[in-house]
Amino acid sequence: MFYSVRGKLIHTTSSNAVIECGGVGYNCQTTINTLKTLKINTEVMLYTHLNVREDAMELFGFATKAELDTFKTLISVSG
Repeated sequence: MFYSVRGKLIHTTSSNAVIECGGVGYNCQTTINTLKTLKINTEVMLYTHLNVREDAMELFGFATKAELDTFKTLISVSG
């Protein structure tokens, strides 16, 4: 559904980045590799994957398309 988000990085934790786009803060779960490339209060862009489950909606964000593709491969493996 979402291909990417672009906006100002307003907050990070050890596994999340919050990007403000048009007045809305999107909380993206991400990797340490991606977090290393991001700087607070700068414009950033993350490639995203929206995971919709019965009990939650999770937005994952990655600095590179290759990292996103690897993530999609990993979650497609059953068992």
